[in-house]
Amino acid sequence: MDDKIEHARLLARFKLQVRRQLDQSVDLDRLVQDAEYARTRLAEIEDLADDEDLLVMLLTLREQLLPRAVATAPMPATTPSAAAKPVESRNYRFGARGG
Repeated sequence: MDDKIEHARLLARFKLQVRRQLDQSVDLDRLVQDAEYARTRLAEIEDLADDEDLLVMLLTLREQLLPRAVATAPMPATTPSAAAKPVESRNYRFGARGG
């Protein structure tokens, strides 16, 4: 229950800060429901923001609303030939000109 209240409080503070500092409005319902709107709108506000508290709120909301796709994306499989291929290097045991 406290998480929902804290999340709602963060959204409300964010909306008020954006209105006060940037004279812009944020649609909270779309921000929560529409990932593309959230991504775009948060990026716009980030570019305009000069206040540290507003940026911290923005980053917190971004983490809550837009989980990073990198963490859930599967790693590309390496081909066996690429993984087994040794790295070529020169042998300078006797110096650059020694043989």
